[in-house]
Amino acid sequence: MLRACITHRMEKRHHTIVIGGGQAGLSASYYLSQHNIDHVVLERARVGERWRSERWDSLMFQFPNRYLRLPGFAYDGDEPEAFMHRDGVVDILERYAHAISAPLRCGVNVEQLTRTGDNRFSLKTSVGEFVADNVIVATGPYQRTLIPTLANNLPPQVRQLPASAFTNANELPPGGVLVVGAGGSGVQITEDLLSAGRSTWLSVGHFRRIPRRYRGRDIMDWFEALGLANQVPADRNPNDHSPLLTGVNGGYEVDLRRIVAEGGTLLGRLEGIEGSTLLLGDQLRQHMEAAEQAYQDMVAGIETMLAAQTDDTYAALPAPSEPAPAGPMPPVPPTHLNLTDAKINTVIWATGYGVDFSWIESGEYDTDGMPRQTRGISTQPGLYFLGLAYLHTARSSFFWGVGDDAQHLVDHLANRSS
Repeated sequence: MLRACITHRMEKRHHTIVIGGGQAGLSASYYLSQHNIDHVVLERARVGERWRSERWDSLMFQFPNRYLRLPGFAYDGDEPEAFMHRDGVVDILERYAHAISAPLRCGVNVEQLTRTGDNRFSLKTSVGEFVADNVIVATGPYQRTLIPTLANNLPPQVRQLPASAFTNANELPPGGVLVVGAGGSGVQITEDLLSAGRSTWLSVGHFRRIPRRYRGRDIMDWFEALGLANQVPADRNPNDHSPLLTGVNGGYEVDLRRIVAEGGTLLGRLEGIEGSTLLLGDQLRQHMEAAEQAYQDMVAGIETMLAAQTDDTYAALPAPSEPAPAGPMPPVPPTHLNLTDAKINTVIWATGYGVDFSWIESGEYDTDGMPRQTRGISTQPGLYFLGLAYLHTARSSFFWGVGDDAQHLVDHLANRSS
């Protein structure tokens, strides 16, 4: 569609340049326009490119559609409790860019960002140099895949790819598939493969299970009510792993025992590779028991909050339903698995993502590559970051949370410029 992209020649000197045309960059553009600040949004490919080309075909938005809201642009469909397919998310981003008249230029890859002698920024791009007084980096939290070095030990005949490159089972070689990583991506890809009739193994480390819905409300409603979505990095529990959520088939509770029931095989954490043999940890059951405890802790936290209410905000809630009976624990997994014997020809690495700001020759960064900043305002005057995980709170990288940070950041930028 690309109906929001500017195709004619644009000026290459601006007050502010936003890098990235996803939900973060477009939210920044909305508030820059509110302040009448001259700006342009540079997008390396198309609006919402990662939703288009770095997600698998069956992916659904993990939260109810009503959470697909951006500054000045609420969800306007007739299925607020449903879960949208990734193509619908792309359509929302394109409609948003059009609705706010974002000065969006697509197909511009920023290759280098440097500070100039006159305290401006020079952007070396695929279409030439741009210059700006301020730069907002809104390239998202999923810039590079984190693949462990032991991947280099896999036999050359085994095809391996990151989760971001998986599209569907038909595009994989024949034979079994090993998915490494039991986060949201790993579990959903595993279930996608099983539904396609593929023999699938899932290597599991730490994970956290939570209810999809409780007392008639989606779990994200409870995260908001409990204040967990407002959690700042300093209060984050380092032992809290990303919860397993899916919007597939109307959204349901993810339980790894379901994978066993569907014909998949659970393995322990992948700890090494020797020739064609996987070396696996033996803590699968402990991890599953910890995940069940996390589930119970979440339910208990909700009930504790409800018990403390002194008004009738939640008076109409249905009573807690009886939990579905848990299936049996999976068999004790092996500590060694031969890929050849198991006929595993493909390995999908669902081992997470990291940032990559190596192209920015300005600002300060921690050892994990994250910029040193306060709610997106970096230590380098005029350089801003937006849309990163836990930039300010737990919701900073989500559709409905990025706008708060964008407003704060642009207000600071406007005051700096006045």
